[in-house]
Amino acid sequence: MSLPADGSVFSDADRHGCERGGAAREEAGVSRTAGATRFWVGASTMGRIGSAARGIRPLDVAADGTATLGEVVDVGPNPMFLTFSAATGVLGIVHELSSGLVSAWTIEDDAVLPFGDAGATGAADPCHLSFNEAGDLIFAANYSGSRLSVHPVRPAAEAEAVLIVDFEGSGPNRERQEAPHPHQAVLDTARDRVLVPDLGADRIRVLSLRDLPVALEHYDADDIVVHAGAGPRHLVIDGDLALVANELDRTVSIVDLGAGREVAWVPVDETVEPRGLGLSAIRLTRDGIVLVGDRDADALSALRFDSDAQTLAHLMSVPTGGRHPRDLQLTHDERFALVADQGSDSIAIVALDHGVPTGVVGTVATPAPSCLARMP
Repeated sequence: MSLPADGSVFSDADRHGCERGGAAREEAGVSRTAGATRFWVGASTMGRIGSAARGIRPLDVAADGTATLGEVVDVGPNPMFLTFSAATGVLGIVHELSSGLVSAWTIEDDAVLPFGDAGATGAADPCHLSFNEAGDLIFAANYSGSRLSVHPVRPAAEAEAVLIVDFEGSGPNRERQEAPHPHQAVLDTARDRVLVPDLGADRIRVLSLRDLPVALEHYDADDIVVHAGAGPRHLVIDGDLALVANELDRTVSIVDLGAGREVAWVPVDETVEPRGLGLSAIRLTRDGIVLVGDRDADALSALRFDSDAQTLAHLMSVPTGGRHPRDLQLTHDERFALVADQGSDSIAIVALDHGVPTGVVGTVATPAPSCLARMP
């Protein structure tokens, strides 16, 4: 597969080896042990934040937190976000470029093989993607292009966008909200729709999937509006509620998906002095602990979520020892959280006690990690 090396525009959102006590073991072939969780690490090849990476790579985390890092696989320029379809066994990648691309791959052991040809999104800086349930379509959020694009996933076929939805709107922050900035695409299967947090317009865009693959419906009246200046970046769904990490004002919102409204929002950590970087990824543990990446504090923050009372309360923030936590993910047993610190070329492994972080137990050295895609 041949991809153009165009990387002249980097998203505005990013302008602003682990054994305990040692470096990760790096091997040509990484064999997974019982109880291990495998991740594929997306990375920036541009070198603007962190060192320039050469591609993606596998990372195995054992039940005791020991990590083994595999060799780099070149999948084209700036593979910033990855996701895996359990339905088809395909790995989807967005290449965050001024002319955005989506590509699809299959994985055999540690070999990453082209599934089809890369396709253009028709917009700048795609930063997130997700599959539909069948795994035959990819939804890509194009940050600078103000667009959601839909791409087919078929063997030996081009992943060119077949449907596009362009958004309009702005927010009160003139520097960061001058236009729509879709930052994520999340499948809301219970309501047959896709949700797109729009940092630039303070909205969760709501798009109906019922007419796919012919059309993707969007009406502004269906969008969920969050408070002004929030800058919604990423969300996670919990039943009829969603928890939204708001990048710009450092809050987490509770959204009622059935009623289509924001119920409440709380500051993540009021002791932190804002540096204009804000929040990043968000995860919810089985014990009701919300974990959020905090780039102002270079920390992993934890909040307790009561879904019945619809409340959130900050518990603690744990410094990762790195810089610019871009993404985070959990091991399958939820004994550890991994935090991709793009600015320090490192991944922190944080121990969890019933979802609550207790401290960093190891660090993996790898250039500019931007995404942690967990495998089944």
